[in-house]
Amino acid sequence: MREQERERIRAVLRRLLAELKARGVVALEWRAGEDWAGDPAVWVWVVLPADAEERGLWAFENREAIRAEIRKAFLQAGPEEPVPYVHFRLANEERPRPDLELLEAA
Repeated sequence: MREQERERIRAVLRRLLAELKARGVVALEWRAGEDWAGDPAVWVWVVLPADAEERGLWAFENREAIRAEIRKAFLQAGPEEPVPYVHFRLANEERPRPDLELLEAA
């Protein structure tokens, strides 16, 4: 994937991160590539605080709303943008992959 494409993805995710702070998101981790069909894809790990369950942020409804906002943002960004595959983890869990790019909430 070219750096220009990665920068477009990065811009979409930065905008999303600012909006998703209200839902408790503390960071987004991501990588881009091709999915099983050879189509452009981006894998996004949404990082919620370690106490997300106690605060109700791990609730299915909250996670599905976050997932929907991510998908919508990539659809609105244009047809050339990759398909987002969205995963969740808590801040105190180990990173799933060492090659993920990290975007932290300010």
